[in-house]
Amino acid sequence: VLISSGTEIDYDKDFYYHTLRVGGLVFAGVIVFLSFFLLAGKELKNCGKSKKVRRPAWLSELRK
Repeated sequence: VLISSGTEIDYDKDFYYHTLRVGGLVFAGVIVFLSFFLLAGKELKNCGKSKKVRRPAWLSELRK
């Protein structure tokens, strides 16, 4: 496509920019989603379950 001044516009460049932008946003969203589950995974796994209290071995021997 030629503009009146004689320079040519490359529409593929805009398409590649848009594709790179959308791909970057999707990649960032996936990273945020995975990091949320990595950080909160243990709490989500035990949600609603009673938590077991672990006592150190030395404490149980003192009570004997």
